[in-house]
Amino acid sequence: ALTSARAAGTVVDPVAIRTRAAHEDEWRDVWKQFFRATRVGRRFTVRPSWDAGEAPAGEFVIDLDPGMAFGTGAHPSTRLAIALAEELREERPGLHRVLDLGCGSGILSIVAARLWPEAAGLAVDNDPEASICAAENLERNHVATFEVRTDTLAGVAGRFDLVMANIQADVLSALAPELPARLAENGLLILSGLLLEQVEPLLAVFLDAGFALEARADEDEWGAVCLRRIPEPW
Repeated sequence: ALTSARAAGTVVDPVAIRTRAAHEDEWRDVWKQFFRATRVGRRFTVRPSWDAGEAPAGEFVIDLDPGMAFGTGAHPSTRLAIALAEELREERPGLHRVLDLGCGSGILSIVAARLWPEAAGLAVDNDPEASICAAENLERNHVATFEVRTDTLAGVAGRFDLVMANIQADVLSALAPELPARLAENGLLILSGLLLEQVEPLLAVFLDAGFALEARADEDEWGAVCLRRIPEPW
């Protein structure tokens, strides 16, 4: 950062750098100041435990404490995934199995449980702290239809009608060859966490892996896509 500043002609010298150890509670207390009850998508209100304001009538309310895990509904990548899920609900009201891959705080699992209350779900994350956080949030929202595990896609068995993954583009690209085997025939895949310049290259990877584009949504510098698994030829 200092090298870039000097190259731009900014006077930064002399430089003094100090470090100190800080407990994670200090970080948590600071970011809580900026997480307030927020409306997300068409009918979801996400509210933290410390700002449980009133939600409009007819809203799906998600009570969330993300802890150290990603997913408050404030980031465009989460909002885009929720928006695509809401659109999908209009076309596919009867999903049976849902996988939330890289579940973080569990917010997408809760969204899926609200949109498809009859579906059985699985939420997995390779970070134990995230899976613990997701389990707590699912319990907080009285979601009993989702199992939570610390795991990776390789440890997931069976096929799903919908897989949601709000993860970095490079991780998604690496998972592309494995995902068709986890989806039912004409199963759907929502991918988010993509910068706009990453959408087209990632689409090419997934189209080659046996998917077709169903929908795309963009917000600011972020993009998300909904893909359909193409049935295998007989």
